[in-house]
Amino acid sequence: MCKKLSMTVIMLLSVVMLVGGILPSVGHAQKNNESISTESTESTESTVLTLDDTMTVSEQNSIINEYLSDPNIDELIILDESLLKESNVIENGPSTNARAIINKYKVQNVRGGSDATGSSGLATAIGGPGVVLNISQNKSVATTVSANFGASNAALSGALGYSVTGTTTITISGTFKVPSKVNGKSIKSLKFTTYPVYKTKLYDVYKMPWNSFSWTKQGTGTAKKAYGVSYKKVYTYK
Repeated sequence: MCKKLSMTVIMLLSVVMLVGGILPSVGHAQKNNESISTESTESTESTVLTLDDTMTVSEQNSIINEYLSDPNIDELIILDESLLKESNVIENGPSTNARAIINKYKVQNVRGGSDATGSSGLATAIGGPGVVLNISQNKSVATTVSANFGASNAALSGALGYSVTGTTTITISGTFKVPSKVNGKSIKSLKFTTYPVYKTKLYDVYKMPWNSFSWTKQGTGTAKKAYGVSYKKVYTYK
């Protein structure tokens, strides 16, 4: 069962150049009523940053590392909405089943669902106090659908707006120094793990049997496309 997470959403709209470093100019800072669901059994406060594509990669990484260096942040989620956009997606329409070509299928009522954090880690780094942990790599994450109910991949892709058989390349970049203490507790080690974050969509599949002129709902499915990274820190205390 997925557990809901409360979180603070911070939109990265611009940066202000200041003497001594680069600090984010935060716009639209607010508590968000929407939640990210996770397959983990733990509940934690999450800080969510949505990347502004007008910023340079260096500026984005600087802000990400600044938040990762905060010992009070156990989970940092970085979202990149540009990864949800795809071109040359096949248009949706009634589709045929290869085993019964006179049966027709269509995908309708596509709507958004809660974001979900994957349970399988993409990369992990472990170190003790004073050690600089760094994860910097690209990972390919497959788009998934829970069921097609007879509809073709082309029909699903056209309705959802992205290829259901494709992958998303997720860029992971995070560096910070392991602190010696957190909230007055001495640190023995820190485990730093990244997970994919998915944008989910729900959809309904309808079928028109060969001997009918009416559509019948076959079921509701869920599609997941990766568009972000969850950075999680787990401390081991002395």
